[in-house]
Amino acid sequence: MIERERIDDLGYLDVDRTRDKFLTNKFNKSKSTSTVDFCKGALLSFDRFAFAKFGKDSTEQIIEDIKKLPESRHESIVIDLFQKYLHWKHEDSKASTAVAYYQTAVEYFAYHQLKINHYNLRRGITTPQDPKNMKYAVTHSEIKKLIDYSTPKRKALYTVLLSSGMRIGETLGLRKRDFDFSGERILITIPAKLTKKNTQRQTYISKEAEHYLMPIIKRLNQDELVFSGNKDIRKSVDNEILNFWHLRKKVELDSKYDDSTLHKITLHSFRAFFETQASNTHGLEYAHALIGHSGYLEQYYRLSDEDRVEKYIELEPKITVGEDFRNKIKIQKLEIEKTELQKIKEDNVKLKEDNEKIMAWIARQENK
Repeated sequence: MIERERIDDLGYLDVDRTRDKFLTNKFNKSKSTSTVDFCKGALLSFDRFAFAKFGKDSTEQIIEDIKKLPESRHESIVIDLFQKYLHWKHEDSKASTAVAYYQTAVEYFAYHQLKINHYNLRRGITTPQDPKNMKYAVTHSEIKKLIDYSTPKRKALYTVLLSSGMRIGETLGLRKRDFDFSGERILITIPAKLTKKNTQRQTYISKEAEHYLMPIIKRLNQDELVFSGNKDIRKSVDNEILNFWHLRKKVELDSKYDDSTLHKITLHSFRAFFETQASNTHGLEYAHALIGHSGYLEQYYRLSDEDRVEKYIELEPKITVGEDFRNKIKIQKLEIEKTELQKIKEDNVKLKEDNEKIMAWIARQENK
């Protein structure tokens, strides 16, 4: 009785563990509304499972029923429950979706203080797997076709995606202030809140992308979004996916993987193409750093600004699709090489003249 009174007296320390607070915690950690939306979807999916299999109205009812049982039985019941959910979810979803939703459910059960040994969970759960197709490598000509048939604004968007390695969500969240026009190539600083790892990073765009971008961006003020009129990035992404669906169908590049609803060419194909070309040119570490794999960023930023832009310019021809722009790059490269050769020639002439002057001076000294 005394213990109960003490707990009541300290009631202000009680934590009311609700779904809303769980989602708020997810946002506070990730700073991503898309992460929160995904978690909402996962918990709603578990709600539907609870009703379909057990006639329960919510995930919370399942949790409360488990808590009524002896604690020693919690773990085995939860493992069995999650296994049933994975089988149920995989019936109408990809394995990757089922597993991602399951992982959110695990977090939510742990949030409600159901003790789960994660080692036992990994041993006790069999996760579903889908047949894996080889990833389709989009070709240079296919990318050119997509860009050629795009509107001016999407020509800018697609060439920026192609030449920067950014994700579509990162790109649609960019404002004019994130672009630096002062160097040899436009430098983009991607704010941490837009990136998957909440880590700010920098990348460049090609002269080709600059050509399509400048008529759009010069009309904007510093705080305006460059590629989207909607501050809700998730909605902007969905809109671009839909537009790309129509474009892909229009140019007859809408083939899918065998026995799958997935298209071989998606908006992600631009990023994948960039990664391949960057990796072939300067190695995996360089490619991973530019596309935002955080483990590689530190080594990349040890390079000087001059070295970074020089490496990018070496890569640029491979991530440029327009023939006119490719030719310009070749001409510029030849002009630079010609200038360098001319400088070497002039230096050699000067060196020869200096040597002749030195030899003449030595000869005069010997004749004295």
